[in-house]
Amino acid sequence: MQDDTHIGIGFVDAGSATAHLHAALRAAVNRFPDELAAAEIPEDPAAFRTSYPEALPRFEAARAGSSRRAEIARAVVAAADERLVMQPDSTPIHEAVAREAEPHGTNTHRFDGKSRLHPQVPLDGTARKGDELVETVSSMVARGSASSSVADAISWLVDAAGSDGIDLSRRRIAMLGAGAELAPTRLWLEGGADVLWVDVADPPADLLERDDLAGTLRWIPGGTDLLTDPHRVRATIEEFADGERIDLGLYAYAGGHAREWRLTAAMNAIVDALPAGLVQGVAMLLSPTTCGVLTDAELAGEATRRAGATRWLRTLDRTHALGKGDGHTVIGTTAANRGIVSIQGGSYQGAQYVGKMLAAEVWASGDPAINVSANTAGVSLTESLHHPVFETAFAGAHALGIETFPPATTAALNGLLTLHDRLDPAAAERPLDELFATRVHGGIYVAPYPIDPALRVATAIGLLKDPRRIATLIRR
Repeated sequence: MQDDTHIGIGFVDAGSATAHLHAALRAAVNRFPDELAAAEIPEDPAAFRTSYPEALPRFEAARAGSSRRAEIARAVVAAADERLVMQPDSTPIHEAVAREAEPHGTNTHRFDGKSRLHPQVPLDGTARKGDELVETVSSMVARGSASSSVADAISWLVDAAGSDGIDLSRRRIAMLGAGAELAPTRLWLEGGADVLWVDVADPPADLLERDDLAGTLRWIPGGTDLLTDPHRVRATIEEFADGERIDLGLYAYAGGHAREWRLTAAMNAIVDALPAGLVQGVAMLLSPTTCGVLTDAELAGEATRRAGATRWLRTLDRTHALGKGDGHTVIGTTAANRGIVSIQGGSYQGAQYVGKMLAAEVWASGDPAINVSANTAGVSLTESLHHPVFETAFAGAHALGIETFPPATTAALNGLLTLHDRLDPAAAERPLDELFATRVHGGIYVAPYPIDPALRVATAIGLLKDPRRIATLIRR
């Protein structure tokens, strides 16, 4: 893949994404030394590079347990933003995105379907609806693959839909990364919303030909690149809003050359550059392989799994083959998940932890506050995870109590959770410590061991199940 870091949004200084992540965290440590002392973020960037899967959970436990958690989040995000510029002239990112620009022209397609959405999720070849959907999600919660708030949200949404369905015809949403595998773009169109498609490519023909969708779809012909064209995208969104409050979906993703973080930063800068009060809500998906604060129920679930582990798992645990310690780290009374996977890299965590989790908290605690939907998505083998190690680990994950889901299931279920966050008035009133508590984590948040070393065991199990994968790993 061609290196595009010399144009568009990039980092002001040369260096790895992990080095930029380290600098942003250290800036917050220097500003809040008492609150973050227990995080023990090393001063040496090289030491951080080898330890960040453990350092980030410590940082989050210290931050989230502090009465100044939102201030710390704002400091980290600001420090990261200071390192992001528009190349080649090194214009600060927020200045570049806010500059005057001509909106893109758009094409428009109006669907002929009925403006009603009936909640459903495909699973095992069946579309789960109504009471069956509620039972399916409740079963996920019971087996430790999702938080109880997932079942509560789906139950609320099914009740709200009733027999008539949900009408979204009065809502406008700009979907950044509209064509992403987990983006719930089609869901909004089922309900009849006015949707702006922002992506590097046009909507696929089979989407435009569907007769079961409603609403209006607008798109920039030929697509656009958020990294090189964020100012014109911002202007296009303003024109699309036409003075009405809108929602934004932040789903753009691409790997390589720190694109994960750079794309997230571009989307965030667009949100920040839009006129105050224009953005009604922001939606994003969090990865289960980042660090979040565990609830009491998740801590109890972890303890139950450790107590009920099979003999061979207990043996691996005793020999530290599954890593040392529990599946979480504790600072004071706050526990953060040790779910980071080092192979995903510093850019991935920069995007997930700084660009999503901390940015979401900044928006939710801002003035005016923005209604943020930031739910954890199920572990799914999307295109972004097509790597021999992940594919092999997926094959062995079930033996470790980790459940994976088809991308279509994840897209539909988490799309419905986002819709709940938009429609249920109580969702906008959630305190900060509940902002990220709705999770379809597949068991990662109740695993009694750190995920990074456990992934190596899952990979070994996957190889035992299919030895032909060995050749693929060797070639890699």
